[in-house]
Amino acid sequence: MNSQVTSLKTSEAVNWFQKRLKNAANYGVSSEECKTFEIFITSTLANVDLKKQITNTVLPTFFENLLSRKIDKQTIDAQVTIIRLFLKYYGGTCNQFKNIIDKFTSKVLSECFNEDNIVFKVTKYLALFPQYGSRGQQGINHADAWTNQFNDYLYSANYFLNQLYTNVNFFVGTDVTDQYEGKFNITVFNLAELAKMTPKERYEKLTSVFIFFNTAMQSMLLSMFSTFKRLDSNKVIQFALSTMSVASEKLNATMITEDVIALDSVLWKLHSSAIKTISALIKCFGRILIPQGTLICRILLQSLKMTQFNSSNSQYGTTRSKLQQRVLTYQVLCSWQSVAGSQSSLELFSESLTSGILFDIKFDKPSLNLVVDKQTGNKKRKSGALNQKIMDQRDTIVMHDYHANHTVCNEAHKTLQLFLNTLSSNLKVLQFKIFQSTIMGLLLEVIKCQRPNDYPLPYYDDLCRLNLYKSLLAVIISPHSQCIAHTTVALRVFTSGTTDRNEKIKEVCRSSLSELEHIIRPRNDTLFYPLENEIEIPPCAQNTIPENKTHFLNEIVEDFTLPNPVKGIKDVNTENVQPKTILQPSLDISKNKTHVLKKITEDSTTPIKAKELKIINTENVQPNTISQSAQNVIQENKTTFSNKTVENPTLSTDVKELNNLNTEPVQSNKIIESMDVDNNMDSSSDDELPIQNDEEEENYTDMLNDFIDSD
Repeated sequence: MNSQVTSLKTSEAVNWFQKRLKNAANYGVSSEECKTFEIFITSTLANVDLKKQITNTVLPTFFENLLSRKIDKQTIDAQVTIIRLFLKYYGGTCNQFKNIIDKFTSKVLSECFNEDNIVFKVTKYLALFPQYGSRGQQGINHADAWTNQFNDYLYSANYFLNQLYTNVNFFVGTDVTDQYEGKFNITVFNLAELAKMTPKERYEKLTSVFIFFNTAMQSMLLSMFSTFKRLDSNKVIQFALSTMSVASEKLNATMITEDVIALDSVLWKLHSSAIKTISALIKCFGRILIPQGTLICRILLQSLKMTQFNSSNSQYGTTRSKLQQRVLTYQVLCSWQSVAGSQSSLELFSESLTSGILFDIKFDKPSLNLVVDKQTGNKKRKSGALNQKIMDQRDTIVMHDYHANHTVCNEAHKTLQLFLNTLSSNLKVLQFKIFQSTIMGLLLEVIKCQRPNDYPLPYYDDLCRLNLYKSLLAVIISPHSQCIAHTTVALRVFTSGTTDRNEKIKEVCRSSLSELEHIIRPRNDTLFYPLENEIEIPPCAQNTIPENKTHFLNEIVEDFTLPNPVKGIKDVNTENVQPKTILQPSLDISKNKTHVLKKITEDSTTPIKAKELKIINTENVQPNTISQSAQNVIQENKTTFSNKTVENPTLSTDVKELNNLNTEPVQSNKIIESMDVDNNMDSSSDDELPIQNDEEEENYTDMLNDFIDSD
């Protein structure tokens, strides 16, 4: 259609448009032509010339013929649609036609007030009235006009609410005078006839006017507006609380009169209208309402409590009372959770919400009272055919039950899924287990059923079963921290669901299996896997010299060991080892001090590993005690080190029965030379392989031969 409109010449399109609207007063405008006008206007907004022609020629023609003569309701419906279209795109230029629009509004409301579709469209263009006139600085005039009009509608709604609850003694509403002080002309509702009406007709009329002003507020909140909408949200919430303060239970506790009975019959309509206003407020302001989240949840949970069905009074196969209000409440709960998320304050009312949801997702089948065969005199009563008739009647009633109540079941499941996805961790353990067991039990019953008549109520409906599988997925992917997730059972349930008769249910089950597969076998690494243990040292690497062995003066040589063992050495004399002396470094090489490399620690209990015991060369040691290969290596790496003496005199010399060893003096003009001591010290680590016990004995004896102090 856009291509056809753009291909038309500007003058021809405007003439055709003007002619059709001029003849609308006599012949009417069809719904198809209304859609054509909407497409024509929206597709040519960028054309400045065409916009000027519509403003100068089309708008005056349309509004001049708007009140020409009486026309049918279909034409009025089309005209109301076009008025909203003009106000939406040419609101600033429609200011000159405001009086005509006011008269047309009064005419439509007085003649077509019972037509809900027409009245709803009237409220749609009434929401755009604040766009008349100049905008002022940054649209301040339009914003003030919007606020004043909304407050006027709110006052009118409160006024008619007081009129409805006048005979209710316990109602405490807002301070509204008996005399109407609003700006809206309420004479179009023909309220003067209320005195001649019966109580039922009077309450229905007042309810219709109350719903009209609520619908007008909802249209203003949801309509697109050029500036920011300013209002006090607390006033709207208090208005909803006042509406919900009167319940059927309280009315039944008062004196029963005709007015009370008539009010009770329309009470669910009043509550539903107030809940719709709260829904529009949520969609308009979003997360700004989080501080008022407790009051919003209280209103919605109170509505659920009012509309909870009494199973003893309701019959299967019939629509539950106040079903529309209950479905609407669940929808608004979903909207509030979607906007506020975990900050919705709904966890404070989790018990009430849990009981309401469980009641709606689980119904009990009606019980049967079968006839038992009895012997009466000579006659035997045949009960088989009668019992079959009772069972057939039961199946017929049950089959009709899900048609009456499957809508509330679906909305309850949607609320439950969103509730688990956002607040499952804030639930009590018992509440989560109840949800878990109820959903799993219902699905197990569905799987066991061989025919639709055996399904638990109201899961004959395919959409109810679909939402039941989705609720199971929500329980699994949003587990409670203190409850076990029945993932294995869920896998079997979803696998069985792939054989359902409905294709959408099969698709949901297959996608659920895919999601569970990613939970069981994650695509990436996860913190739930056990951490790697520390590397344990093999037992063979821990083989060191036992405690309480002698700590000798050790000198480290990096890469060689002594191959010549000296076994059976006994009687070691350690007379020249001075007690409590410390090996001090000295620059005087003439002193008779043994130059050693390494200090011995004070703790004599620390074991010395065999792999650290290596020998460094001294010149006056007997040549037959050191191997030739070791001597060659030492000669190439001679360095002079400072003298050190033994620090701890308590060191014992206990190595394989070492006794009676005669020590000889070391020449004073010689020093001990080492080979790369620093490298040897760094190279000694725990990663080296341990030396065998035989090699340990050989090293000990070589040590005794090398480090000798004679008198």
